[in-house]
Amino acid sequence: MASKDTSDQATKLVGREKASANFDLTSDVLASKLHDQIVGKTVLITGVSPTGLGAHAAAVIAEHSPKLLILASRRLSAITPVIDSIVASVSQPPRIVPLELDLASQSSVRKAAAELLKLTPVVDVLINNAGVMMLQDYATTPEGVEMHLAINHVGHFLFTNLIMSALLGSPQPRVINITSAAYFGSPIRFDDLNLRYGKDYEPFVAYAQSKTANLLFSLGLVRKLGAKGLLSFGVDPGGVAGTGINRAIPMSDQIKRGWRLEDGSPNPAIPWKTPAQSVASYIMAAFDPDIKDHNGETIAAGIFDEGVAPHAKDPEDADKLWTVSEKLVGQEFAY
Repeated sequence: MASKDTSDQATKLVGREKASANFDLTSDVLASKLHDQIVGKTVLITGVSPTGLGAHAAAVIAEHSPKLLILASRRLSAITPVIDSIVASVSQPPRIVPLELDLASQSSVRKAAAELLKLTPVVDVLINNAGVMMLQDYATTPEGVEMHLAINHVGHFLFTNLIMSALLGSPQPRVINITSAAYFGSPIRFDDLNLRYGKDYEPFVAYAQSKTANLLFSLGLVRKLGAKGLLSFGVDPGGVAGTGINRAIPMSDQIKRGWRLEDGSPNPAIPWKTPAQSVASYIMAAFDPDIKDHNGETIAAGIFDEGVAPHAKDPEDADKLWTVSEKLVGQEFAY
């Protein structure tokens, strides 16, 4: 059961969501405005499943003639219905290729990266969308990394760096890391990344730490590769009911945190967004040509968030996380 402190932290996030809510911007409208920026691009999205935001992003992008869409997921069976839906709904669907990528397995990540580099020499946009939220039982990967940190950050860190040659093959590559307002709940616990191997395990803290890592990873990418033209942004899509991201959280806990009513329906006091409203920030980060001066910053509700907590934008912590992540994957990446 969640502790009172972390439950209070989660409840406070509801207020932050309300303060940052922007319902005017939608992904389809923004993508239409940025059509010329999407045409001919090769775009890779991780964590694609039928009900998730990655699938919605893929469908919106597919309407605007990208050269290639690469959709990655732990299970190929999760990608097939997404591809089928796009092919059925888009008058001239682009080439779409599925990619098996299990971010909890570094061997799977390495295999997927090798397959990607055989498939295409260029990736213009990488959207690191995959993630897990508040897993109730403590677990580690085969490499011994706590599961939230492994899937939400370390796997993406490894995959992104392994395909960096393809990203740098683009005239202006972009890496988008999907975060959450939950990052306010924990900085990177550099002295205790694995939460005392379960002895101090609190699902919300584990999730929050991984979401901080997403933001520091974007900052780290800019510090390492910004001079080479790479752009990287964090994106907080806000709360969206029905995506399945919270499937690991017991309904009783969701009710206690104020996310759901007693009957299990979404709490109407929370400014839930539609997928189209949330994915607008994905589209902005991935294709807007006028945001280069904000490289390394975070987009929430279609605007750059000026209230990012200090622990998620500290350059020294970004560098430290990069070094720690290299140790966790057993490989250094020098640029």
